[in-house]
Amino acid sequence: MSEKNYAVIGLGIFGYRLAVELFELGNNILAVDRNRKLVEQIKEKVTEAVVADASDYDALEELKIQDFKTVIVGMSDNLEQLILCVTNLKKLGVERIIAKANRKIHEEILLKIGADEVVLAEREMAERLAHRISRPDILKIIDVDSEVKLVNVKLGKKFAGKTLKDLKLREKYNINAILFKRKDNPIKLITDPDIKFQEDDELYVAGNEEDIYKIF
Repeated sequence: MSEKNYAVIGLGIFGYRLAVELFELGNNILAVDRNRKLVEQIKEKVTEAVVADASDYDALEELKIQDFKTVIVGMSDNLEQLILCVTNLKKLGVERIIAKANRKIHEEILLKIGADEVVLAEREMAERLAHRISRPDILKIIDVDSEVKLVNVKLGKKFAGKTLKDLKLREKYNINAILFKRKDNPIKLITDPDIKFQEDDELYVAGNEEDIYKIF
């Protein structure tokens, strides 16, 4: 079972965008929905797209859904079908189940019946927007898992003339600087800890989000 194998069930705006984005990031993606039209629209943008009723145990078993390390369920508009889907995924032994919920009470229900993680998309979008507005130096935040974030930061005047050795990100803040971008140049891996930063330089750093905010 490859760690780069994901199944996305429910191809609404959230599920559709997530499936396409994961595929573009180099993952093998199975996209599933009852709506044939949605499946037809996405089939050229993912590894495989299938028309199936994900609330049906036999249908999920036929898809060998248990072979996927992570299954993301985006069918949040119908709570009954969502509960059935998560319950069946749990019975089939799926290792990690991530479900999208529309309400806090739905999040509590889904966690109780076996979901490993529940995404309240509107809440998370609001939090990200708040951070982006109040911290313009934070250009992008990518979830690696529930603890680790990959954050694209613009350095600004505060860091001009300093090096990675000067910042001591790992020693002081438990943050790893991975990628570096200078204006009009491509992104590249950081290989020289002595390079002096310029005001418009960007870094991609990995670590706990709160730790990253302490320094950037």
